[in-house]
Amino acid sequence: MNYDNLIKNWHIKASEEDYFSKFVFEYLAFIAFLCKKKFTNYRTDRNVIQRLKQDNETKQSYLTKIGSEEHLKKAWDNIMAELRESRLGNASGSSDEIEEIKWWNCSHLALQDQTPEERGKTKGIIHNLEDWENMVEFWYSIRNNLFHGAKDPEEKRDQILIQIGYITLRELVQILLDEKIE
Repeated sequence: MNYDNLIKNWHIKASEEDYFSKFVFEYLAFIAFLCKKKFTNYRTDRNVIQRLKQDNETKQSYLTKIGSEEHLKKAWDNIMAELRESRLGNASGSSDEIEEIKWWNCSHLALQDQTPEERGKTKGIIHNLEDWENMVEFWYSIRNNLFHGAKDPEEKRDQILIQIGYITLRELVQILLDEKIE
């Protein structure tokens, strides 16, 4: 299978439709790139996500882009404000309860490797514009809540999270596609 074309086509498809559809297609391009091109030695999405959190080159490229692109900085400022009002958690379609995301504030491959300081930080928020590990966790959590939880296209908060999730993830996917990985 030609993953290069598949990833590029999902990225292109993500520029069409509503933001829920856009996010889904962008996320497909994102996770396919990570699994098939960048971190091919890892078996699960969780391991790939954790490895991305540790990838300083991609982190620096993305954080630099936040610093130079006002629309991207504004998008993250909006997410930070939204999450300060109501933290992000795992939503289950079978329950109205929101639970904490256990991988928040964690860039390690195993949860037990978290430091006491990391475990003590507030979960479900983006702490600042350099909080790479939680930016990555934000996209993964939005994806999980969309597919396994109860995201509602008519719910204002869900619309905001998905729209800004798409806008911010799209910029990362573009950085990934510009990398020269074979």
